[in-house]
Amino acid sequence: MNREEIYKFCKNLSKKENVEFIFTKSENESVSLDGFKISDTRIKEGESLNIKIISNSSFGESRVNHITKENILKGIMIAKKNAKLKKNEIKIKDFGKNKENLKIKYPNDIKEILFPEIIEKVKKELKKKKYIVSYSGKVSKNIFKKLYINPHTEFEIEKSSLYLGVVVNTKNKKPSSGDYENIFTRKEDIKISETFNQARINALNQTNPQAGEKGKYTLILTPEMTSEFVEELILEATNGSLINKKESYLHNFKNKQIFSKGFSIMEKPHLDYFLSSQAIDDEGFKTTEKVIFENGVFKKEIYDQYDSIKYNKKPTGNGFRKTLIETDYTNIIQKPGTKGIEKIISSTKKGLLVYSIIGFHTNNLVTGNFSLTILSAKEIVNGKFTKTITNFTFSGDLKTMLKDISFSKEQKFFGDSLYSFSVIPDVSLI
Repeated sequence: MNREEIYKFCKNLSKKENVEFIFTKSENESVSLDGFKISDTRIKEGESLNIKIISNSSFGESRVNHITKENILKGIMIAKKNAKLKKNEIKIKDFGKNKENLKIKYPNDIKEILFPEIIEKVKKELKKKKYIVSYSGKVSKNIFKKLYINPHTEFEIEKSSLYLGVVVNTKNKKPSSGDYENIFTRKEDIKISETFNQARINALNQTNPQAGEKGKYTLILTPEMTSEFVEELILEATNGSLINKKESYLHNFKNKQIFSKGFSIMEKPHLDYFLSSQAIDDEGFKTTEKVIFENGVFKKEIYDQYDSIKYNKKPTGNGFRKTLIETDYTNIIQKPGTKGIEKIISSTKKGLLVYSIIGFHTNNLVTGNFSLTILSAKEIVNGKFTKTITNFTFSGDLKTMLKDISFSKEQKFFGDSLYSFSVIPDVSLI
């Protein structure tokens, strides 16, 4: 079935069966970088149809990969059977009734880009740096289409992006590799030279790692580390279900100061050219702009449909489909600071520019306690970089640690988010 046939067939079924359909189609064109060679182009395509049905106030789901009329009808029957197996105390009445006419601009220029053009630029970069031993990495162009149909709403989006990830190996002492990656959603923003150069800088900054001295340091996290820190240790705790069950350290901090006044996080679902922009969530509810943290004050928790009914709240438009419907965000925007990163580093007496941290998955969302290990960082003494540091551990609770956090004015685009360098003073490292 082509897209138009799928659309018409599903549209007729949606009201009759009280069922929703999400049709997705993806195309990925990629090449791998290996040494100074570039592999052949690989193209992958895939499509699927997710089905969710409400039957006897419960919902069931199924997925169809080979899309035919017969398989769609079979998928509906499977979803009905799955609904009968559930004994939910929550009664689902209907899908979201928000018919959203909002128009979001999605990129089309990358969709039309000739892939060999990108590869030729990469080849030129490979030849310039004579002191580089080798490169490895990946360049890929992604095109994603999504068609959403339920009894109340019809919504279609199409997005495209270019991913460039590079690892460079230098002639310096081992280990001498460093990586960097970028996601571009507009052709005019593609900056291959900057990506390669930052990977080279990261490699040089991580050579010959040594054990550092225990003590208090100012930690400066790269935007990549800021992203992990915020999403793993903070945004996870804003789930409304966890807050109502008192399984989040934020449960008694609604509208109260918990972090520094420089800490503000917003969700902006309707930004042009951002990959997670969406007018409705995967349950048919309207997405809205939210202030999650404002000047360190926790302002807003999020709910999918199920939890909104369970806890007598309004759905916040954050029910998104992974393997199942889960509560999640669209685009996350961290408010930048006013100081540039060079000025921040030059004014740091004793600190670390942190490139790699492990242990985020071990954090305790109930208490906010954590224990993390720094794998790679560049030491800063009186505003100057010195040696590469490894295997530092720090622990504590987030409320105390982030009371003085601040951010650089520079930010990195991650496709669906913006994050700065973050500065956390007086951290005890062992």
